[in-house]
Amino acid sequence: MLKLTPQAAFSPVAAFSRLVSTQSRLFSRAHSGAKRTVESRAAAPGPARSPWESREDTGRLLTPQSFYVTCHPGLEEVVAAELTSQNIRAQEVVPGKAGVFFRGPDAVGYRANLWLRSGIRVLRLLAKGHLSPYRAGGDEIYSFFRQAANWARLLPPKQTFQISARVTSCTDISSSQLVQIRGRDAICDSIRDARGSKPEPPEKGQVANLPLYVALFRDECSLYMDMSGDSLHKRGYRTAMHTSSLNEAAAAGVLSLASWPEALSQGHAGILADPMCGSGTFLIEAALMATNTAPGLYRQRWPFQSWPDFDRSAWDSSVASARQAQRTWDGMLLGNDVHQGALRLAKSDARSAEVSHLIKWHSGPCSQWVPRDTPSTVVVNPPWGLRLLNDAENAESDQDTRADIFNGVRRARRGGSGGYQQAEKKLYEGTSLQAAWVDLRSFLKVDCHAVNCTRIRYTLLAAFHKVN
Repeated sequence: MLKLTPQAAFSPVAAFSRLVSTQSRLFSRAHSGAKRTVESRAAAPGPARSPWESREDTGRLLTPQSFYVTCHPGLEEVVAAELTSQNIRAQEVVPGKAGVFFRGPDAVGYRANLWLRSGIRVLRLLAKGHLSPYRAGGDEIYSFFRQAANWARLLPPKQTFQISARVTSCTDISSSQLVQIRGRDAICDSIRDARGSKPEPPEKGQVANLPLYVALFRDECSLYMDMSGDSLHKRGYRTAMHTSSLNEAAAAGVLSLASWPEALSQGHAGILADPMCGSGTFLIEAALMATNTAPGLYRQRWPFQSWPDFDRSAWDSSVASARQAQRTWDGMLLGNDVHQGALRLAKSDARSAEVSHLIKWHSGPCSQWVPRDTPSTVVVNPPWGLRLLNDAENAESDQDTRADIFNGVRRARRGGSGGYQQAEKKLYEGTSLQAAWVDLRSFLKVDCHAVNCTRIRYTLLAAFHKVN
């Protein structure tokens, strides 16, 4: 991580590359403190009421809903701040592990999907319960799903559903596939009993009308309806995906940690620069913040729009308010990258997001880039690790050498941290990775005057455990 003054510069480097893989595992653990009683917010088919049984006076449920928004580990406080902002106005916001709990009416869930920048998915609680450790796990899952909702009413004819599951430390359930199969069986049987046919699965690559997420931790089961469908980091402005583009939600989180939103609100944001901008994720996300553009406005379709309790009026009002909240900004964003292909993608995405007029681009090594004005904030995701060593330009000539060195790193790691660090240093000496970091150091030293730069180095051994 790089920290600069007078403002700040942040580098996610390797840390954020592993956020997605740990997010789901940590998400399940966030439910460990839940009560050990069944709290189904829906009813089984029969005389009991389902969550879609409307009140006669309004046709809508008036009680607040319970939500959980997933995020990258380390960004919980950032997401909590977004939820409590005037744009979303969530209630009872409580940060968890790799996510944040909150409550509010459906309109709050709509606004969360529209406005969250650092969140991944907005999940609405459907049912919660404790699974008996004295019955077969598959039978318990089946019973839980059968009692969770009036599925025939929740899923009208020709609509699809899909189940994702995460299982951690349960007595008789160790497979997420078992949860998916038995849950699907229960839903299909419930609908077949009600109307004689079962729903079809979604087409490959398509988001289901009703995406479901179930988290099981120590026999506690929480069933959610996924309001977002696709991950919220998929804003909708990407015209093509760069092979190593930074996750948009992670980029927005880093910008928040770098106090970019606070600088904007105080009117002294100055100039933000990314000397290794790649496909421009930092710059585009910074521009969306500067213009107060809700990232969800780029999406054309949301799963909740096909749900029986969809409040069209509340949704239209939320979208209209988001459009009215947009503002003009006369600041400047600067981007540079040595790869012409990455810059072409960045320019195309900026045009798609309608923020290209706010960004000035430059192509070349960052050590040779001299911005017209000194940046007040530098945010950068430098190349790191074996990803850079696997570039096509080095693939053939250096393949055997890299393999030999990497095996040496693995052997040295077994012998102690000192030998590991020496072997790791050898791995990068004379490579484009080392050159890139030298270029970055030169840019910060020469073109960002009066800057104190501290480099903090993290050694992530988990990656080498996977190799072994």
